[in-house]
Amino acid sequence: MLTHSTRRWLAGLGVAGAFVAASASPAVAADAPFEIATHDLLVAPGHMDYGWFYAQPTDTESEPKFGRTSVDIDLSAVAGFATVEPMWGWTCDAAPTKLHCEADIEDGDSPSFDYQVYGKEDAKPGQKGALAISITSGGKTAKAATNITVAEGVDLTSDPTVEASGAPGGNALLPGVVRNAGETPVEGAVLVVQAQYLAPYGGDFSNCKSDEWGSVAFCAFDTKIEPGKSYKLSENLPIKVTSEARTGAALPVMLDWWTTDDWDLAFKDWFLDDVKPGKGEKLRLVESASAARVPQTDLDHMNNFTVGTVRVTGDNHADLATKATTASGKKGDVVTVAPGFTNLGPAVLEYLGQGTPGIQLEDLPVRVSIPADTTVVEAPFDCVPFTPEKEWDPWNAGWGEPGAKEYACQVLETPNDKDFESLYEFGLRIDKVVPDATGVFTTALTGDPNKSNDTAKIVINPTSTDGGNGGGGGDDDGDGGSLPITGQSTGLIAGLGALLLAAGVGGYLVAKRRRTRFVA
Repeated sequence: MLTHSTRRWLAGLGVAGAFVAASASPAVAADAPFEIATHDLLVAPGHMDYGWFYAQPTDTESEPKFGRTSVDIDLSAVAGFATVEPMWGWTCDAAPTKLHCEADIEDGDSPSFDYQVYGKEDAKPGQKGALAISITSGGKTAKAATNITVAEGVDLTSDPTVEASGAPGGNALLPGVVRNAGETPVEGAVLVVQAQYLAPYGGDFSNCKSDEWGSVAFCAFDTKIEPGKSYKLSENLPIKVTSEARTGAALPVMLDWWTTDDWDLAFKDWFLDDVKPGKGEKLRLVESASAARVPQTDLDHMNNFTVGTVRVTGDNHADLATKATTASGKKGDVVTVAPGFTNLGPAVLEYLGQGTPGIQLEDLPVRVSIPADTTVVEAPFDCVPFTPEKEWDPWNAGWGEPGAKEYACQVLETPNDKDFESLYEFGLRIDKVVPDATGVFTTALTGDPNKSNDTAKIVINPTSTDGGNGGGGGDDDGDGGSLPITGQSTGLIAGLGALLLAAGVGGYLVAKRRRTRFVA
């Protein structure tokens, strides 16, 4: 069962990063070398929503240089039904109908502005107005407008988790459920499905649009979802299990329910030509008639997100062959060791780490034991001190933390195809010169057909040319040696990038649910 904090983090993920720029509409001022990207908002009476806008240079070849920058917002058109408050990063002077803020923007950065919009208790659904926004830098000003509309508050919910299974080359049928936890009927909904390349969406429903890879799908329903009632899909969602998927893998598929108005607002500027409708029958909830209505916005976006898991059956496994490593140096030296493994296939090794459904510290597939009389001064971002006696929280764990004697590591590189090599680079300080000081690098993957190559040695100051071999490890290719560590670890950068890619970080959802803005 997912913890609340894990589910909240996952709720900030979902729609691919391309949606970020798409959900913001730029407005260009003729005399300014930059434009403003912003997005419209729905807010319910007595509730709050998050907004943001940013300036982006129109010259994409040069590094941004804004320096001292001011933001002016005319609130007069919305003052009757909403209040606007800046969130962070700016020094502001506020008046009832105007907001003036200033900040110094570092070279290479572009100004971004986050704010909160509160619907007044006496606001009426259907009221609307626009924030008139100006950004001034270097004597030049760009302008834009953000429309604020008062919407009726509703609350869609869904099951936290669902599961299905299928063999490589076949299908898994994933159920979906939506409920109305509010007191007002919800006039239609959109199900956003985000899948991955090993388990893509494979449906052909006429009311579902998807891209050619099946990585994302949008299913629109005109059903009236009555208060207190639950609705399931008329057919379970077909998820393809690719032929290279590994038996035993647990592959995530994200299901997220939106009101039609929230969805229309979020994706109105997205390039919908990239997604095509199916040619089969409609996917249904229940039959319903449509009627004239006011806009609706979901009051709690955190409870309408489902983490689906496709468990791969069959007999298609991955053989991980470990690689030994050695290094030499004198007392006080910092040396680099890079043990790792090669996926000998035939299956692709999926992402295994933060966000993998149900994963525990003991489940991480790589274990590293550090040689005696050495100290880790730099650890890769994808490794965490192995402390099974402590409570495991993957989102607040010490990823990349130095100083431990044993580490557990995730698999971030995706796709990890046959013959792909994964390395874990550690910087070790030699505290005492001890010949053949030995640590161990181990993989433990369920279904690995060859256990004899799952362990390799990490040897500091070897006394023989094959000091890193043995214990079932692969051959040392000589890449170890005494290498100084300089600069920031590339493992941190690569690890973050792979984690974001594997999880499919969304932008608009992050902005709405995590109070942050991510620009792909």
